[in-house]
Amino acid sequence: MSTSTENTTSTESGTSIWKIVAIVIAILVVVSLIGPIVKAVFWLGLLALAVVGAYSLLKAKR
Repeated sequence: MSTSTENTTSTESGTSIWKIVAIVIAILVVVSLIGPIVKAVFWLGLLALAVVGAYSLLKAKR
């Protein structure tokens, strides 16, 4: 009886270890993607600001 309980416990702990490893890998992937996404959003915002500024200048001259 005790052998089957030990096997079940080791299988459950093995599964939980793989879940923890998967969560850590997912967190690392998300963190590695945040940098380029923030950089792209910054440049898109800067481009949008330049377009709005140019439009405002052209509208003010008329």
